[in-house]
Amino acid sequence: MNLRVKDKLVLGLTGSMLSGKSTALNFFAQNGAEVLSCDEIVRELYKKTAVRQKLSAWFGSFQPAQVAKAVFNNQAARLKLEGFLHPLVLQSAAQKIKQSAHTCFVFEVPLLFEAGWDKLTDLNILVLGDKRTLPARLKERGVSLAEYNRRIAAQLPEDEKARRADIVLANCGSKADLGLKIKRLIRAITFIYGVK
Repeated sequence: MNLRVKDKLVLGLTGSMLSGKSTALNFFAQNGAEVLSCDEIVRELYKKTAVRQKLSAWFGSFQPAQVAKAVFNNQAARLKLEGFLHPLVLQSAAQKIKQSAHTCFVFEVPLLFEAGWDKLTDLNILVLGDKRTLPARLKERGVSLAEYNRRIAAQLPEDEKARRADIVLANCGSKADLGLKIKRLIRAITFIYGVK
């Protein structure tokens, strides 16, 4: 399945945990882009009866926290879950893009490169968080360094993501600074590609 649509521009947005990708997504929306969140689509899917039945049969529950616990250290279970959910997420995203009147989309996907979805979009943007402020952000979110490192270890290294990305947004200043970068980026992208 492809997310590209004629006369529309689809940008993939990713970043490591606590890099600021959700904040970036909000700024893209404020600057006129239609935004989609992979996590939000998954939340929508979890409300569907057929999905709940499948998850309950496999993991004993359809509650997200229980499913996450079931696949936490079980690669086979995680791959089974991803194999089931990923096509549904792609189908939903493609349908939303196709049906919308917007011409510029930003699709936030935490595992954009790991899932190979970077090949389905027109351009890909990586948000790089500031390592100096990571301890404060972990504390704010109530996430331990060990948990952070465990999640990061399951992803591609940031330097590899940066190599694959078309655009790297350094989130090393204030939120206002990130917002200004995104405002300028959207202006440039819409001018270059002729979308609004």
